Amino acid sequence: MEGKLRKNIPTLIILILAGEMIYTLPYFRNYYYDVFLNDFHLTNTQMGSLGSVFGITCLISYIFGGYVADRWKTKHLLTLSLIVTGALGFTLLLYPPYPVLLLIYGAWGITSIMTFWVALIKAVRSLASENEQGKAFGFFEGGRGASKVIESALVLGLFAFVAKQMSDKVALSTVIIFYSVCCIVLGIIIMFIYKDPAQSNSNGQANETDHSKFNWDILWKILKMPTTWLAAILILTSYAMINSFYYITPYATAAFGASTIIAAALGYFSQYCRPVGSFTSGIIGDRIGISNMVIIGYSLLAAGLAALILLPGKPSLILLLLVFIAIVYVSMYALQATHFAILVEGDYPVETTGTVAIPLMIIGYSGEVFMPFVAGACLDHWSGTTGYKVLFAILLGLTIVGLITAIIWQRVTKERRREISIHRKKMKAS
Repeated sequence: MEGKLRKNIPTLIILILAGEMIYTLPYFRNYYYDVFLNDFHLTNTQMGSLGSVFGITCLISYIFGGYVADRWKTKHLLTLSLIVTGALGFTLLLYPPYPVLLLIYGAWGITSIMTFWVALIKAVRSLASENEQGKAFGFFEGGRGASKVIESALVLGLFAFVAKQMSDKVALSTVIIFYSVCCIVLGIIIMFIYKDPAQSNSNGQANETDHSKFNWDILWKILKMPTTWLAAILILTSYAMINSFYYITPYATAAFGASTIIAAALGYFSQYCRPVGSFTSGIIGDRIGISNMVIIGYSLLAAGLAALILLPGKPSLILLLLVFIAIVYVSMYALQATHFAILVEGDYPVETTGTVAIPLMIIGYSGEVFMPFVAGACLDHWSGTTGYKVLFAILLGLTIVGLITAIIWQRVTKERRREISIHRKKMKAS
């Protein structure tokens, strides 16, 4: 890494940690399900409703997140989100009743998405030049994956140690304290080290970005740009896979006779593939062009899904299955790393990231709503492994749509990509 991004590596590392840690509090209950259920005196239905409330507020937050990100300073949004998320975490130490838990999880949907996610994307974009966007988002997504693996192992060890020495409840409280403190500390650090990018005025002089109001004219302009809708389709088609990859685990058990241990290992395997796919995507993307990397990613994903559908369900072929699963996982996360890096080819200034994110997030992340229903309908309608193969066929179809969209994107952005290529060559020559 060189140039602007290299100078901002310490800040990028902090943003990576923040982007991972803020979601640990809303989701850690899934990793300590039985202990959380018992200590908070919940039923399984109530436990599930916590996730539903969080999901609903997240969907609402996706709609307004772009507006918020372009109206207020990025640094203030990131700091406020992390500190409030951590403070809400500390309220769990009181082991409040179920209605209060619903309010906490609903609030987390706001602090982790509406006031945080788009602002975080905007911050990552601002740390790199237009020729480094691939590396910036590749290392961002890869770093989140790597930190997730390390963090989960450390916290699980901490939980096991405290539980053995004292009790499960004290161990759960220790985990809550750890995650809450991390969020608050990261929020404070961002307040001191992150600098909001300056925006040039009509005279070419740098000045602070005007956050006093949301610019509706820019939104209408962005909605008229074909690249906006193409980018939304790219996110939608690749994010559908990200929302459905965990069905590969039960498929391996049903079709190939994989043991429970092997099936669980396949689930964890995805997190090890995440840094590989993200880092590779970022580095190669900046060398050959982000959209070229997107086309490669979709091609590999299509090949991996086709292989999953066609591979005979024989236990002797489980190692070959693992190879194809690795291809799916790596290409899936490679595409995720390009979701916002590709915006540089669409010629969207950093200061409009929040505005362009409005249609991208509403359309692109809608897979969170419909893919679980699609998957459930497939598995209920077709028995055995057929349901899984129908689901993978649907995902393959979406992948092909994404591949075609990426090719159209290249035609639409031909001039802009030529400008970036010329600038890249000048940077290498200097």
